[in-house]
Amino acid sequence: MSKTHPPCSVVTTTGGPSSSSSSSPAGGSTSPATVMNVQPEKPQHYTYLKEFRTEQCPLFVQHKCTQHRPFSCFHWHFLNQRRRRPMRRRDGTFTYSPDVYCTKYDEGTGTCPDGDECPFLHRTAGDTERRYHLRYYKTGSCIHETDSKGHCSKNGSHCAFAHGSHDLRSPVYDIREVQILSEEPRWQDNNYVLSHYKTELCKKPPRLCRQGYACPYFHNSKDRRRSPHKHKYRALPCPAVKQSEEWGDPSKCEGAESCQYCHTRTEQQFHPEIYKSTKCNDMQQSGSCPRGPFCAFAHIERPFSSEEPSFPTPSSPPPPPASGPPPCSGRLLQSHQAQDGFRFLFGPFLALCGVMCGGARASG
Repeated sequence: MSKTHPPCSVVTTTGGPSSSSSSSPAGGSTSPATVMNVQPEKPQHYTYLKEFRTEQCPLFVQHKCTQHRPFSCFHWHFLNQRRRRPMRRRDGTFTYSPDVYCTKYDEGTGTCPDGDECPFLHRTAGDTERRYHLRYYKTGSCIHETDSKGHCSKNGSHCAFAHGSHDLRSPVYDIREVQILSEEPRWQDNNYVLSHYKTELCKKPPRLCRQGYACPYFHNSKDRRRSPHKHKYRALPCPAVKQSEEWGDPSKCEGAESCQYCHTRTEQQFHPEIYKSTKCNDMQQSGSCPRGPFCAFAHIERPFSSEEPSFPTPSSPPPPPASGPPPCSGRLLQSHQAQDGFRFLFGPFLALCGVMCGGARASG
């Protein structure tokens, strides 16, 4: 079902006129200019941000939609394809997280006990709530070419990734993501990030923290990273925790804290031997990276050099099991990036091959 773009750009934030001051989610004071920062959107982008898969297809109800198989309709046909429209509230927060998935959402029926008020991502068919979120839609370049019609050869006419610089848009940020860096400027230092990222428990209530990769503190065991200074584990994934492409529960490892292998994707991404060893795809393709200082990939040409001495290898480390994954290196990271392009982040919430790649996933 074809869709006509509106004739002009409009804003992506919500709410009425701002007052002279506004309270931030973190309890501080935030200027209206920060909270109500209006970002004009290109007409075609606004159409997708506002309407893509938010309404049921009227032709499908009448059994007349010709875009059902293969499914390529602009509207949803079944409830698990339905996407909620993401909005940025007057206080600067999103109506639902762009990073943290709901644990109560039923992917088969497309239902959640909290309904549309659920503050977390619903894992809809095609992961549309994440891909077409204000935070990520068209903020990274697609690795696939376009066909004769100008459509993505992999994802079709609805590709959530940019095809050319004219198709890129700037991300809209949750105010909590911005506040972390203004409140704690030390996180702008790569050496500090390498030493401390995700090593301490977040002390904020869930509703006051954006969570995901944008919060430098951990929220659960899969999000946590053991201090590389204290534990000195190797860059290889623990075979007891990662037996396929998915990272399992770290508690499955009998070695616990003393295990000499990585227990989470975060531990591997931010391992001293891997951190910043591979160029960020987003920076190479679009000149910007939505992860900012919390990106594990290099944003500049010169290689990252830690001010700290390199971590010594534990004495007589046990060899990795023959069936275990191969050593992870910059070459392996580059291979994953070449295969999957940039990925939609990030953090411990997406299943990636080995180490998370720099940007949004471009496969369908």
